Amino acid sequence: MRSVRRSALGATALALAVATALAACSSGGGGTTSGGGATVASKLVLGGPPECPQRPFCIPGLKNTYGLTFKEFKPLDVGGSQTVAALKSGAIQVALLFSTDPVISDNGWVALEDDKHLQNAELITPVIRTDKLNDEISKLLNDISGKLTTDNIVPLIKDVAANKKDPADVARGFLQQQGLMPSSGSGAGKSLTVGVSSAFAENEIVAEMYAEALQAAGYSIKTELSLATREVSDPALESGKIDLKPEYLASELAGPIANAADKASGDADAELTALRSALQSHGITVLDPSQANDTNVFVVTKDTADKYGLSKVSDLAKKV
Repeated sequence: MRSVRRSALGATALALAVATALAACSSGGGGTTSGGGATVASKLVLGGPPECPQRPFCIPGLKNTYGLTFKEFKPLDVGGSQTVAALKSGAIQVALLFSTDPVISDNGWVALEDDKHLQNAELITPVIRTDKLNDEISKLLNDISGKLTTDNIVPLIKDVAANKKDPADVARGFLQQQGLMPSSGSGAGKSLTVGVSSAFAENEIVAEMYAEALQAAGYSIKTELSLATREVSDPALESGKIDLKPEYLASELAGPIANAADKASGDADAELTALRSALQSHGITVLDPSQANDTNVFVVTKDTADKYGLSKVSDLAKKV
């Protein structure tokens, strides 16, 4: 989940220490499914965060949902430079990364389709205080969601994270390119504060999209991008310290207001229904989700994909 994984990024030193302690250990072995015989997975080394052997989205889920056991597991970092370097060098053949990480397309790697929906749906979605919402704001934000996809947010993230461009400039350029920048509006005299949870390039860009579009419609906009985790940003939204923020469906379900982590799943529609129900009584409206899904993804190099005919996670269960 996005909340768990981003919090782990904030504890990089701890994760690396655990990784060092576990480096001599491996998970897996026989690499067979219940039907017997060696599988593709049994020939490959999986790399990911140190907690992978305990997390349902990683080794337990791969075994229970897909019937996969890998040759070995190497504890690395949380979708970061260690995991990327290991996949590049061949030290691992399957890496757990984030689906919107530009490194995947930059290297021509193959993100395996999660065809059995092991991972939670983490669609980027605007959440806003109901008392600040009107038809114009709803349309502006929903229109942004309607244009935002996993594919088209990746180059925007690269512009900010790698090319060091300003998130507001990148956001403005996207809105203009997509025809989403209003030429006028009815926002004069009305103010909103846009925030984020645990600021990083991706959600800063989306927050700036909201801010730029609303400002162009005449609203007075402030941004609050220094909030920490949802334990801070959710109460800030409920109290009115901020009025609006981009969120992730599954992660916001696990937040302190919704408190419904058990409702997270790979079914985005079900997640949306649950989140709307959970937040409505707190004066928060969940608008339309985008098709930008920042979730866990298992990645292989093109050479590995070609060698074994891999395009989806279930292909790793094929006999060899």
